[in-house]
Amino acid sequence: MASHDHRLDDEIQFHIEQQTAKNIRAGMRPDDARRAALVQFGGVEQTREAARDEFRGAMVRDFLRDMRIGLRTLARVPAFAAATILTFGLGLGAATAMFSVVHGVLLTPLPYPQSDRIVRLYQIGKTGGRGNTSGPNFTDWRAGTHAFSHMTLMSNWGRVPVLGFGEPMLLPAAAVSPEFFSTMGVRPQQGRGFTAAEAAEDPARVAVVSAGLWERAFAGAPLAGQHVTILGQPVTIIGVMPKTFDYPTDTAVWLPLDDSHLAATSRTAHNYQPIARLADGVSLPAAQAELSALSRSLKARYGDETWMYDASAVPLLEVMTGTSRDALFLLLAASVLLLVVAATNVSNMLVARGATRRREFAVQLAIGATSGRIVRQLLAETFALCACGALFGLVIAAAAVRLVAAAGPAGAPRLDAVSVDWTSALFAVVASIAASSFLAIVTAYSGRSARIAEALSEDGRSGSAGRRQIRMREGMIVLEVALTLVLLAGAGLLARSLGTLLAVNPGFRTDDALIVDVTMQEERTPEDVSRRVTRQNEMVAKVNALPGVTRTALISSFPIGSGFYPDGQFVEMTRPDEFTSFEQMVALGPALKPRLGYAGYRLANGDYFNVMGIPLLSGRLIDDRDGPGSPEVAVISKALADAKWPGQDPIGRYVQFGNMDGDVNGIRIVGVVGNVREESLEAPPAQTLYASYRQRPRGAQSFSLVVRGPAPKTIVDVVRRTIHDVDPQVPIEIRTVTAALDTATGGRRFTFELIGAFAACALALAALGIYGLVAFMVAQRTREMGIRMALGAEPVSLVRLVVTRGVALAAAGAVLGLALALALTGTVKSLLYGVKAADPAIHTIVVILVVVVASLASYVPARKILRQTPGKTLRDI
Repeated sequence: MASHDHRLDDEIQFHIEQQTAKNIRAGMRPDDARRAALVQFGGVEQTREAARDEFRGAMVRDFLRDMRIGLRTLARVPAFAAATILTFGLGLGAATAMFSVVHGVLLTPLPYPQSDRIVRLYQIGKTGGRGNTSGPNFTDWRAGTHAFSHMTLMSNWGRVPVLGFGEPMLLPAAAVSPEFFSTMGVRPQQGRGFTAAEAAEDPARVAVVSAGLWERAFAGAPLAGQHVTILGQPVTIIGVMPKTFDYPTDTAVWLPLDDSHLAATSRTAHNYQPIARLADGVSLPAAQAELSALSRSLKARYGDETWMYDASAVPLLEVMTGTSRDALFLLLAASVLLLVVAATNVSNMLVARGATRRREFAVQLAIGATSGRIVRQLLAETFALCACGALFGLVIAAAAVRLVAAAGPAGAPRLDAVSVDWTSALFAVVASIAASSFLAIVTAYSGRSARIAEALSEDGRSGSAGRRQIRMREGMIVLEVALTLVLLAGAGLLARSLGTLLAVNPGFRTDDALIVDVTMQEERTPEDVSRRVTRQNEMVAKVNALPGVTRTALISSFPIGSGFYPDGQFVEMTRPDEFTSFEQMVALGPALKPRLGYAGYRLANGDYFNVMGIPLLSGRLIDDRDGPGSPEVAVISKALADAKWPGQDPIGRYVQFGNMDGDVNGIRIVGVVGNVREESLEAPPAQTLYASYRQRPRGAQSFSLVVRGPAPKTIVDVVRRTIHDVDPQVPIEIRTVTAALDTATGGRRFTFELIGAFAACALALAALGIYGLVAFMVAQRTREMGIRMALGAEPVSLVRLVVTRGVALAAAGAVLGLALALALTGTVKSLLYGVKAADPAIHTIVVILVVVVASLASYVPARKILRQTPGKTLRDI
């Protein structure tokens, strides 16, 4: 603006001097002539403001005129305009889409009042891991802290059987204490929440449901009098939550949880997830310090009984999105790199077009146009291209966001709420302005006027300006290749990581079979348990007898992605009847510490290990002799045997998992089987104990049938009907082993596919850039090549010369890109499995790939030299 003011002052002064001279020539004295001129222009300040307004108006008019001219110019070259708009729109669309996802998932506050003050409380274990808390620990937190205005409990029950909506369904449910909804700051949109009296009822008689479930099941019906059956118990729906309320994620039913008697429960039963709201004026660090001090004092008072060495308060948004944060920020960075590659490619295209218009510019200069006028015209064309590219990019972003939301991995948080909103549009505008400014600088530099006679005589194919443009384009090609290599290296590392993960032996057969997840109604008496076991046996027998079924097994939950808990506590026993009650065992406390162990707890039938292909390493498997009334037996995984009894034979030892079902009878270990990866493919083999579901049935209310056959997908309907023939009220979900494994690797696969797509686009753009540069160089040096051939040069050697130049540029870009990739290894380290971020094989492969693609992109336009003859060249001179 300062330079504009100087220009305006000079212009005003010029007009005043001109009018003063006219007044003097008219016979006025100099002083009077000066004063009259000032009066005529309304004073210096008024004149300056008027001139400034006129200058601004002229600038706007000139800009709009230049834009119209630029659009008409581009309309005459539709192929060039379409290529640049598509290239720029592709890069901007990818970046805008990923920004929309990152903003919607990670940066947008949760839809609850002052959601940044809602925190999840965790116990911190000996190794620093975060976990749930026990009732007594929570009670001490609530009584001993002042940093929180609300503190409530939640227990995520997973999927529970619900009747009353037509076909039996499994719906995600959570039990919450009465203060849960007030802690979250949300009230039901219909009805109400829970009272303390309702929470104390066992079983629960009331429930609150999600808006989505209400609309599907009872749309338009009055709330009063609506009943369903949950876990075999009749329940009245008393409230419906707003559509925006979704915690825990995807929960459809909330049941009341009584938190008034938690102090009397065991400190070792870590079943609860506390939620709290910071008190007014209390910062998160202050609350964290108070909670941590109290937790360490509890540890000092109760020792190992607390299973707690510290505690932490984590913002709820971070809890919900923590597992996705690194991957999403990496994808955003990759999309921005693609945008830079696209902008660099467009700049190359603009420079190339500018080179072909040098004669046009020279003619304009010759007939009186200024160099500034030509630069303004080029800038207007550039901004017009970027504006069109930005509009196209928003269309791509909207489509890409819908694709990401639909194809995102199972369990990814908040993807359904992601959209291209005003913040995404603002990001696109800012990114477009930044990119167009960069392109404008390149365009202005390349459009600097050359000597008129030189431009006219060179026919646009040589000279210092042409060499300057070539050097500029070469520099941009090096940058483009470098950024492309960074993307390729990231995609290569993720691909190898995914391949390494898929090659992991999960410990069981991975050829396809049906996984039939069944949840039966809750039983209240031993007779209910006995009837349930009878129905389970009948289901296994009838499914096993179906045509197309070779074998059927039962397991309390299928490995991989089924909520396996690896830290269940067991006690090694000296004899099978050492304890008379679970309470007696708990009372022994520290005396049992040397005999404690931790392992996952599964219930299975005898066919499970054969159906799953889990090998028997020693001893025997569970079989038909291990039924009700016979001594309880179990087999254990090799990982558990090695961890608890290294170098010893565990067969014949007794343990008990009474904390799982209250049964304190000793379980005799009768066999050791191969390891299975229960938690995930990334986790180490689980330490697992497998007991007989017929001997300890209380933990097998929810179970999975593994059904093998030559064509398992063809028998889905008949399996479903067979199970419903046995019990028509059980909800059933059927999937395949392949689908379960795909779900387990879905997050890694999704990240690799997106970055791989970005890398492929960048590689294609880099190849086009090299192709365009080499084609430009060949056109510039056509005469030179012809003269060389006239003097005896071989066409092949000339092709080699041109291709070598393209490869050299790619090699320089590869070296720069390799340095950048190695410097950025930390950004992908957390997403890799079994692969080092500085993997030499991957980096070697991507460098070779870049050089090969550059060679091909250089050779295709260089072939034009082979069609050139000395005679044709001399005739064209």
